[in-house]
Amino acid sequence: MKESLKISLIYIVAGTVWIVWSNNFIEYFFANYSQETIDLIKGIDNIFFVLLTGTLLFFLVRKQYKYLDDKVKELEKGNQIIENERLKSDHSKKQLDQFIIVASHDLAGPVRQSQGFLELFIRKNQEKLSQNSIDFLQLTLDNFMKIKATINDLTMFSQLSGLVTKEELVSLDEVFEKVLHLNSKKISEQKINLKIDPLPKVKGDYKYFIQLFDHLIANAIKFKDVSRTLSIEVSATSEENFCTVEVRDNGRGIPTENLDNVFYILKRYDYGFIKRGTGMGLAICKRIAEGLGGQIWAESQLGKGSVFYVKLRA
Repeated sequence: MKESLKISLIYIVAGTVWIVWSNNFIEYFFANYSQETIDLIKGIDNIFFVLLTGTLLFFLVRKQYKYLDDKVKELEKGNQIIENERLKSDHSKKQLDQFIIVASHDLAGPVRQSQGFLELFIRKNQEKLSQNSIDFLQLTLDNFMKIKATINDLTMFSQLSGLVTKEELVSLDEVFEKVLHLNSKKISEQKINLKIDPLPKVKGDYKYFIQLFDHLIANAIKFKDVSRTLSIEVSATSEENFCTVEVRDNGRGIPTENLDNVFYILKRYDYGFIKRGTGMGLAICKRIAEGLGGQIWAESQLGKGSVFYVKLRA
């Protein structure tokens, strides 16, 4: 670009000098010639100026085209590298998801059998064992159940990769009716206060909406503040072709510095001695929301509660 600017400046200066002084030079140097000869020389001068202008413009334009062509080639090369890396990444991601599914399937059998044998052993020998032994075996059984839950969530998370959904209009009222039914025992036992406003219809797949909001409600229940009765409020606002569903609770809340990380796999934040859950629930929510063409994010105040926003296509 600097060379092009230099050529342009030279052309402007030279052209201005030529136009202003050429006629005066011709009349001065050819003063002894006839007017017809002077006019002929001026015509030749004008033709030469046009030729010079065309030649300079030709080289300037050719230089610019070469510069642009080089830049286009650089961009194409860069895009090709990015595309190759993307394909490699997609391939690796598919292989990883497939590996997780296969590994989870292979692990599920032994874990299920071990859990069953242990439960049977505890039932048959409960009267023969000391209370300490029973407590130890029960703790082992609880760990088997946690492993099983983690395997199930890993399998679900991997199966959501490249999510293919039905394109149907789904009533969120019906979705939450099903979600509340799935959590009815916990809701009644813990005397949870629920307030669900009338909700709109959204585009997507009914079964995935159930998974998404079931995880959000279960998350609110899991991380309630034991010092007060849990309240969960669900509402929605609409704008253009989207609606945003808000799931608000008065639970324990999330520290601000952790808000960006809670939607990633195996990120668990608990503030007692025990980290509960598999750390997969909100990661599954994020994958479902994005697979349905939406978004999910959260706002929270530690000790006051959280609000999860899910933006969906209406």
